[in-house]
This record gives sequence, C-alpha cells and structure tokens, in this order.
Amino acid sequence: MNFNHPILRHFVAVIVLSIVAAIYFYPEIQGKKILSHDQVSATAATHESEIYKEKDGERLLWTSRLFSGMPMFLVGYRVKANILNQFYLIFKVFPKSMALWFSLLLGFYIALSLLGYRTELSLIGAIAFGLSTWLLLSIEAGHSSKVLVVSFIPPLLAAIVTTYRGKWLLGGVLTSLFMALTIMLGHPQIVYFAIFFIAAIIFVYGFESLKNKTLPVFIKRSAILLAFAILGVLPNTARLWSTLDYSHHTIRGGKSELTTATNTNQTTGLDFDYAMGWSYGKMETFNLLIPGFFGGGAVLDEKSATYQDLKSKGVPKNQIDNYVKGIPLYYGSQRFTTGPSYLGAAIIFLFFLMFFIYKGRLKWALLITVGISFAFAWGSNFASFNEFMFNNLPLLNKFRTPSMWLSLTMIAAVWGAIIALKTIFEKEYDSSTIKKSLFTAGGITVGIVLFVYLFKSSLTDFSGSYDPQLAQNGLDLDLLIQDRISMLNSDIYRTLFVIALTFGTIWAIVMGKLKNMQLAYFILAIIIVGDLWSVDKRFLNEDDFKKAKSVEKSIVATAADQQISADKELNYRVFNTTVSSFNDNTTSYAHQSVGGYSAAKLIRYQDLIEHHLSKGNMNVFNMLNAKYFITGNPGQEVAQQNPDALGSVWFIDEVSWAKDANDEVAQLTDFTPKKTVIIDNRFKNYLEGYNVETDANQTIQLSSFHPENMVYTSNSAANNFAVFSEVWYKGNEDWKAYIDGKETEFIRVNYLLRGLKIPKGKHEIVFKFYPTAHHTGSVVSLASSILIVLMIIGLAAVHYLKFSLPGLKNDNENEITD
Repeated sequence: MNFNHPILRHFVAVIVLSIVAAIYFYPEIQGKKILSHDQVSATAATHESEIYKEKDGERLLWTSRLFSGMPMFLVGYRVKANILNQFYLIFKVFPKSMALWFSLLLGFYIALSLLGYRTELSLIGAIAFGLSTWLLLSIEAGHSSKVLVVSFIPPLLAAIVTTYRGKWLLGGVLTSLFMALTIMLGHPQIVYFAIFFIAAIIFVYGFESLKNKTLPVFIKRSAILLAFAILGVLPNTARLWSTLDYSHHTIRGGKSELTTATNTNQTTGLDFDYAMGWSYGKMETFNLLIPGFFGGGAVLDEKSATYQDLKSKGVPKNQIDNYVKGIPLYYGSQRFTTGPSYLGAAIIFLFFLMFFIYKGRLKWALLITVGISFAFAWGSNFASFNEFMFNNLPLLNKFRTPSMWLSLTMIAAVWGAIIALKTIFEKEYDSSTIKKSLFTAGGITVGIVLFVYLFKSSLTDFSGSYDPQLAQNGLDLDLLIQDRISMLNSDIYRTLFVIALTFGTIWAIVMGKLKNMQLAYFILAIIIVGDLWSVDKRFLNEDDFKKAKSVEKSIVATAADQQISADKELNYRVFNTTVSSFNDNTTSYAHQSVGGYSAAKLIRYQDLIEHHLSKGNMNVFNMLNAKYFITGNPGQEVAQQNPDALGSVWFIDEVSWAKDANDEVAQLTDFTPKKTVIIDNRFKNYLEGYNVETDANQTIQLSSFHPENMVYTSNSAANNFAVFSEVWYKGNEDWKAYIDGKETEFIRVNYLLRGLKIPKGKHEIVFKFYPTAHHTGSVVSLASSILIVLMIIGLAAVHYLKFSLPGLKNDNENEITD
C-alpha cells in the first residue's frame, strides 16, 4: 500500500482529527451534553418548526411561538432547495459539540492542504486552530452557526489564494463551494468580517502585481474569482433575499415610525452603545498570549488565599468548593466572559517569527487582518475609530459584540505560525540571518510578557465589577485581588516556559541539532497542542457535560406548563412573568408566547414592548390573546387564566382613526379592544363607502390552525369588520387573505394586528404565508447548488482521473507566486 498517495494521506489525517475530537469530547460520546443557555434557547425557539417538520417534512417559515408570531428567517431557517445542506449530515456522524469542533479542525486542515503544506503541518495547524480558547468557549455557549461559519472561512481564503497562484480552475470552483457553505450556515456577521480578510489578500496581491508589472494577470484572476464568488452566492439566494427583505422590518435594519422622545429605534440599525456590548479591552488583548490576564472564566483552587481564608474561618470544605466556583474572577471591561481568547504562546512566537524569515507577500495580508481585527474588537474602548466606522461603514451598524472580530486574528495567527514552520522545515529562510530572526521574534514575545509582569499594576487595578457585591457578602477583596495577581504571575511563568521550549526546538532544528524531522514535528506538536489543550481544559472540561439524553429533555415542563397544555383551544398565547419575558425562549418550547428572545425581532413589536407590554397594559395583552399568565417564583410557577383575552378573532363595533403612528400607539393606552379598532388614517380608503354594521347573532371563529395557514369561518347578517389577533407583517405581499378562495385586501390595525372587511353571509376566511423571496429564491438556490456539485464532481474527475478539460491556461510565464 502506497502511504504517500494523497488520498490515503488525507484519509489518515481525517481519522487522526476524528480521534482527537473524540478524545476531547469523550463525555459527549458517553451520552452527556453541554446544556448551554443559548443551545437550550435555540432548541426552544425552533421546537414548533421541528414538530411540523416531523409531520409533513417541511420546515416552517413562520413561527407562532415567538413574540406572538414572526418569520423564521433569522431563527431556524434552512433552505431545503439548496442541496449543499447535505453538509449537515456531519451531525449524524458525531455528537453535536464534537461535530462543531471537528468542522473547525477539518476546515483548517483543508485550507492548509490546499495551500500545499505537508500533512504533518496541516494537522498541527488544524488542531491548534481548533484549540483556540475562544472557539471552544463558543461551542460551550452553544453558538453553533458562528462556529460553523468560522470553520469554512480558512478554506475559502485558501481557495482565493490558490486562484491568485494561477490554479484558477481548482481555486475558482472551491471558492464557489466554500463561499456557498459559508453563507449557507447562517451567521452573516462572521461572513461580513471575513470580507475584510479577503480584501486584505486582494490588496496585497494587487499591490504586488502593480509593483511587478503583472497587473493584467491579477485583473484576469480577480475577474475569475469574482465570477466563481457570484456563483457561490447564488445557492443562498433564498436565504439572502429573505433575510434582506425581513431585515427592513426589524430592530437590526428597520426604522420605527414613532417619533416620540422615548423611542430608541430611529436609525436603520442598532444603537451604538448596545452594539458595543462585549467590546474587548485594549489591555485585555494580552490574554491572547497570557491566558490568566484579566481572569476570565477561572476558578480558585485550594491553594488560593481566598480558599485558605474561608477554610481558616471554619467553613466546611464542600461549601467552600461550591462557593469559590461562583466567585467571578474576571476584571476586564466586558460585562462578563467565560474565558480568555488564548491563542497559544507557541503560536504567537511562531507568528512573530514568520515576519523575519518568510519572504512571501501573505504575511502582510495577515498583519493587516490582525490590525483590523484588534481595532474593531476594541469597540467602545477605541471609540474614536469605531464610532466613525459604525456610522459610515455600510452594514456595520447591523452587528454587535465587537470581540467577535478576534475570530479573524485566530485564523491569521495560526496560519502565520504554520507558514513559519513550513519555512523552517523546508529551509526557505536566509541562513545568515536565522539566528538574529529567532532572537528578534523571541525578544518581542518575551518582551510583551515581561512588560505585563513589570507594569501589571499600571495596566489594571485587578478590581472586578462584581467586587462590591462580593464585599457585601463578606468576602475579603484584598485576598481576592492577591489571588488574581497570583494567577496572572503563574500564567506569565507558564507562557515564558512555552516560549522557551518552542525557541529551543526551532533553534535545534536550524542549527542541525535535531535532524530527525518526524521527531521535530512530534515535539512541536506536543508543545503547541499541549499548551493549548491544558489551558482549554480549564474552561471546557468534563464538568461542563451533563447527563442528558437530549437538549429537549433538559427543558422540563412545570406544573403551570402542564396546566396550560391541557387547554385544547386551537390558538391562544401565554405570558411568562417568572423569566426575563422578552429575553427568554423557554416558554416558546411549549406555548405560543407573547415574549421570547430574538436579536432581530420585528420593530413594530419592539415598539409595542417599550410602550405597552413592558408597562403591563392589559388592553394590549388582551388583543394579543394572552389567555394565560405564568406567575410566581421559579420552581413555584402558577398558571393564571385571563378571562378578558379576546381570542383569535372578533368583530368590532366602531373605528377610531389615528392621525399617525404616534397617535395610534398612544390610543392603545386607553381603549376597549373588544369594541373599538384603532386604524391609521392612511387606510381610510380601505373603508370608504363601507358601513360597519352589527348583528346580534354574528359569529366568527378560528376553525383550523397552522402557523402559516389559518382558516376562519364567519356568519353574519350584516357587513362587518374583523380584527385578527395575528401579527401584521408584509400584509397582501407575503401574508395574503382569501375569502371563499378569492384573494382580498386586508389592513394593519391596532398598530400591529390584521383587520379585514367581512361581507354579510357565511364565509371561509384564510390567511396564508407565502414569502416570495423564499419561494422564488429557492428556484435559483436549487439550480446553482446543483451546478456547484457537478463542478466539484468534474474537478475531482480531472484531478484524480487525469482527465483534461479545455479552458483557460495558467499564465505560467507571468506567474504570481508567494
């Protein structure tokens, strides 16, 4: 058997990555789960969709369980027509968290292999990247889509570089594939950030081509890349179109019609202060090199001064153990964090070394990316830059959590470190300057560590935002600060030791002391992986896995839930006061909730929350058919029925006209929704010449419920007007109304609900949700995704079966190399 055959080597490499993933996530193989808040929240938000998927095989595009009803486009949206969705089959092979981490390893391995790195280096780079602490903490937090998108950024970048190197067919087709997958996975913020990395690569190659007078080659390859990139976007037509269309109606991209002083949604984007939540501290950035700086996510051990103090006071050991686990040791500028963004001391040393021994242009793209990443990650801590960019850079004001920009640094740093190792192992460095380069890189890295050690008290006072509360509980803050300093010092010594080991190993290689290259690979792998692994285990370890057959079963129905679920009425809503009502999805698992959590809720609903629901306006709760209120304390919940809930639909007696949006919202404060409907003046033409009458025996009711297809029956001897307790969203466009099978116009009433003229007689009224963006876009998604799959199959045939295809030839005479 030929173990040098590329297919066999890659197969073995994938097996190695699988084994590494299985070792780290072994508890999950045993049936345990990471039951993170976000994972539970996402499961609750999409539970209704999963129910209907099991029934008819289709995922919902509208959910009735969040905020009284909203589109699913940014909740749990997947376009069935895009056949690249088969990527999700990986989750049927591995448990979920393990699958997420394996995707990171595989993505980076593919990237390095595509760029021509030896299998050994590609494996080291892939595992090191996956062990970036921030990524593992993202898995722990349940940020699945973010992790999946990050996993496909490296191969996308590698495909772009491959195209610029002259392999236009291979690079172009893979650019289409990874572009499609990256967008498909549904985290537009990371995709947006990646554009800056791509721009840095294009800029560097463009500058170099201008310098070398090879601009025509650069332009041609850029045009090829653009064409393949557009093809990669097309399978996501339905997703992108639907998301864009929806965004205009949300707090992320919409604009409230209200002009009152208290309204906070006057811009088509997020508020700056809100968006800058979780800005990374400038000094906190040092924890990429020293994990214990700023203490995020750490836990005191038995040797700590605080632990010993509690022990000396006679507190039982089991109580101390439980208590110290809850002491927040973080003292940075973020609200809280579960751990640092540690990149590895060895990785950073090698990244610096790359700049002195590697002659290629890619190092400048990596440097630019790291600089951009830091500047944006600092957020409000670098307000002069970020406020300007937030207000002027297109789309930036749609995103929050600046620290997420550090994902680019992780890709760039590990990539740079592997470039340095490749340069060393393939002896591509300048022998006359290699010693100086090693000492310079080592001096910079050690210098940063010593700077922190010597000036730590000037960089921070080691005081955390929760310290006053801890002091009130009797904790000795002086001892706590002493522990924080001790933890930092310990990690400083640790970082210096790792740098010394890495320096010594590289020195032995370049000086010819370590001639066995396989042994050298092994030693460096132990240093790099061992360093990161041991730090990561502080923050994601066996204690984070709980015995649970599934995340769904971790959501336990309370007595109140069971009481409400016994009500078999077709449609009603629940408001849970025992949780953070508008920041929690658990109620949505079992009920149609008036509340919920979404970073992109409808802006009209947000207006209603701010002006009425948060103030307890029962008129508004009644018109939203809030039949049950869950009250009490957690663990002692009680379901209280609201007798004034108006049901799914009702006829009204009179119309109150509002001159504008402000007036419409103001009138909701004091009105009788059962009798009166409030309508904006702009809809006057709808009721012109139509007399709203009453009939003592008139009836209207919901006869069939489906979140996307609701059927009502009415019977009246007079013309009337009905209010439907359903959220208005793109009425007469995506939501359409039919009376006896004939499409008919309806209007928005009570600022948020639907209103419809009902002629006298017996009628069937149907509301259907059929978003054009999704259904029309799905046709394009299907055709283009099939084309990409066929291209991949053809490329594999060309590459491995040695077929030849006509087409563009490489411009070898004008080759742009690294």
